[in-house]
Amino acid sequence: MSINLIETEEIEKRKIFVEILYIIILAASAMGDMNGFSVSMTRVMKAISLLIVFTGGVMLFVSGNIKRIKTAGSFVGVYGFILVGIIVWSIFLWIVNLETIDFIIRGATKFMYQFLVLMIICAAVYMFGERAIYTTFYGIALANTIMLLINMGIYGPVESVQSVITMLTDSGEQAGFARAMEIHDITFTYGFFIIYSVFFAQHNKERILCIFVSLFFFLLGWKRIALLALPVAIFLGLILGRMRSRTRIRFMKFLAWAFVAVSFAYIVITRTGLFTAITNYLNMDTMGRNEVYDYIKKYYDISIGFIGYGFEYTTVILQQIAKANPEAHIGVVALHNNILTIYIELGFIGFWAWMLYTWIFQLNWMLNHWGEKTAMLFFLCEVYIFITYMTDNTLYYYYTSLVLRLLPMAYTFHKQTAQDIKLWPWVKVQKIT
Repeated sequence: MSINLIETEEIEKRKIFVEILYIIILAASAMGDMNGFSVSMTRVMKAISLLIVFTGGVMLFVSGNIKRIKTAGSFVGVYGFILVGIIVWSIFLWIVNLETIDFIIRGATKFMYQFLVLMIICAAVYMFGERAIYTTFYGIALANTIMLLINMGIYGPVESVQSVITMLTDSGEQAGFARAMEIHDITFTYGFFIIYSVFFAQHNKERILCIFVSLFFFLLGWKRIALLALPVAIFLGLILGRMRSRTRIRFMKFLAWAFVAVSFAYIVITRTGLFTAITNYLNMDTMGRNEVYDYIKKYYDISIGFIGYGFEYTTVILQQIAKANPEAHIGVVALHNNILTIYIELGFIGFWAWMLYTWIFQLNWMLNHWGEKTAMLFFLCEVYIFITYMTDNTLYYYYTSLVLRLLPMAYTFHKQTAQDIKLWPWVKVQKIT
C-alpha cells in the first residue's frame, strides 16, 4: 500500500508540475499581445507556445495513451479540414489571379499559426483532459495580470483607476490605462470561459474564481461587440436549458441555419449600402467601417460567378485604396468584418462552403459523436464569437481561436460528479456512437 501511495503522490506532483509549466509557457506567449509590441515581436512570442507541443509530445512518449490522442486527434481532423480547404482554394485563386510570391508567402505564413493552434490544443487536451480549460484560463489570466501591473506602473494607480471609471461612465471613452488594457485578442477569450463556467463547469470554488476573473478582464478589455455578443449567448443558453432534449437539438439546428442565412443577408445589406444607411440613421459611430465598405464595393459582387481573391486579399485591397486615393480617410487598417472578409477572399461558393461546414456539419458531428452537452458548448461559443465577426477580425485571432476550439474538445473528457451544474439536470449525456 505504501508503495502505491508513493507512486500516486509522484504522479500528482508530476501533473501539477506539467500544469504549472503549461501556464507559464502560455502566459509568456500571450504577453506578446500587450500594446506596444511590434507585429514581428508578437509573432515571435506566439511561437514560444511551440514548447507546449514539445511538452505534449514528451508526455505522449511517456504515457502512450493512444485512446486519448485518438479523441483529441478527431477534433483536430475536423477543425483542420476547413483550414486545409481554405488554403487549397486560396492557392487556386492565387494562381488564377497571378498573385506575387511575397503575397502568397505572407498568407501561408499567417495560416501556419492556425495549424499551430491545433497542435497546441491537441497537446493540452492530451495532457490534461477537461482540465485543459482551466490551465489555459490561468495562463491567459496570468499574462493579463502582468500587463495590468506593468500598465498601472506606467500610468500610476490613481490615474489608472480614474481612466477605468471614465470608461465605464462616459460612453466607453478609453484613454491612458484603459486604452492600454484593451488587449484585442485575449479579451475575447474570456467570453468563452464565462460560457463554460456558467453552464458547464462543476460547482466548485475554481468555477467562481474563473467567472469573476473573466468578468473583470472582459470588462476591462472593453470590446463593445463582445459586450453585446456574450449576453446573447448567455440568454440562448438559458433558453436551451429549459427545453426538452429533442426540441433543444432541433432549435440549435434551426438557429444554425438561421446564422447561415443571416450572414449572407448581411453581405447583401453591406454591398447595397443599406448597412451604411441604417447606421447613419441611428447615428451610430462605426469608427470608419462605413467608409471602408463604400470603397471596397467595386471589388466584389453578389453573384455565384464571383470566385474571390484568396486568403488575406482584403489587406491588399485596403493597400490599393490607400495608394490610389491618399485622401481616403478609411479610419481602420483592416476590414473589421470577418463575414465580409470571407466572402471577398473565398468568393460566393467558398463562403457558402465555409458557412455550412462551420455551422451545420460541425454541430451535427458534435451531436452524433460527442453528445448533446458538448454540442451545446460548441454552439454557444460559436454564437458568441460569430456575432463579433460582424464588426471585428476575431476569426483568425490566435488565442481566440485556441480557446474556441479547445473547449468542446476538452469537454469530451468531462466526468460527471456530484458537483456538476444543477441548472439543467434534465440534460442527459448522449451515448457516444
